[in-house]
Amino acid sequence: MGEIIGELIIFTFLNFIGGAIRWFFASLWKLVFNRPKRPFKEYIYDSDNDSLTYDGAHGCLNIVLGIVFIVLVVIIISNI
Repeated sequence: MGEIIGELIIFTFLNFIGGAIRWFFASLWKLVFNRPKRPFKEYIYDSDNDSLTYDGAHGCLNIVLGIVFIVLVVIIISNI
């Protein structure tokens, strides 16, 4: 039971980090090209039903970006 709760917390944290990174770069891109911006919650939740999904394309991409971000931070900190 503890493993399931731990995985849920980790995946939620990574999903949030990855969604924040996607939102930041998409907002910059849309600001430069004067396009309408999407709300932050569409990068975190499924746009259809406001629920966290890890098996879809956006959830998987958020988790991968979160892992890459954490690895880069650890590498930068270990080189200081």
